[in-house]
Amino acid sequence: MTSQEVIDTQEKIKTWLVQEGLFKEEVPQENLYFQLAAEFPAKSGRHLSVIQPKNHEDMIVVFSRIRLADSHQKALSAMPPKDRDRLLWQMRYDLLFQDSSFEMEPGGGDLQSIRFTREIYYDGLTKNKLMEAVRENFKCELYVVWKFQEIFGEMQANRVSGPPEPMYC
Repeated sequence: MTSQEVIDTQEKIKTWLVQEGLFKEEVPQENLYFQLAAEFPAKSGRHLSVIQPKNHEDMIVVFSRIRLADSHQKALSAMPPKDRDRLLWQMRYDLLFQDSSFEMEPGGGDLQSIRFTREIYYDGLTKNKLMEAVRENFKCELYVVWKFQEIFGEMQANRVSGPPEPMYC
């Protein structure tokens, strides 16, 4: 992989994000060839990054993370352990069959966030494929939001710790 190929790929992705009104900024990172910050849906406050890791020279990654609001973290912690485990396992099973990969963070403790990634290799990189990956991550995040609203409801979340906080990061 030449540095010109990386630059060309970065510029192509940036152009696509700009065309769709999603591009926010370039974020320099030492361990990445590039990181492009974006927002999807446009002007929603929901952030994502398109990155190219230095250890994967023919692949870009669409990365996003959803952080649980403090009220949802507290409500989850207050659940009986068996019910909490059942809920988290059901979420894992549901997310397993999505095209995006996920990781619940922290792995062994109280859930604070879920990270979503979707890889696209250079030989399949098109604007359509990029936007599919962005939408897929968004749908995974939306699933988490809706699942917590279904289980805890807005009113219960409000009673736990005041007004609801945004779940997006």
